Amino acid sequence: MLVLHLFDNNLMSLTPEQNIQAFIHLIKDQPSVFLAENRVDLEQQIDTFPEEVASLSDAISTWCKKYPDIRKALSKTRKSLFGVTSGGDRGQGESNPKPKQEDYQTLLKNQIRESFPETTKEKKPSDSSK
Repeated sequence: MLVLHLFDNNLMSLTPEQNIQAFIHLIKDQPSVFLAENRVDLEQQIDTFPEEVASLSDAISTWCKKYPDIRKALSKTRKSLFGVTSGGDRGQGESNPKPKQEDYQTLLKNQIRESFPETTKEKKPSDSSK
């Protein structure tokens, strides 16, 4: 997949799964990087993202190109999670079972809903009488 490598040289040594995991980690641990309009755009775009892992990774990279701050934060997250660091105290997730290919998009959607509840709550009916 040469296309994947064109978006960011840091991706060369990462698998598509690692890129997706880093993006999910970014959403979970640094939701403040995503401005309100980024969140709305991502929420609108996520349903158009493909399920296939390499294509989903490409779609994430393409989406991040529109938002330099998010792209920089993702790059830092990838480095901290998967890059060579002195100390190596970031080994989380290695003992967890690897998600199936079709689960990555679901994981991403769930993390968006959990981290950005203000953009997803408008989809629920606001019928509270008290």
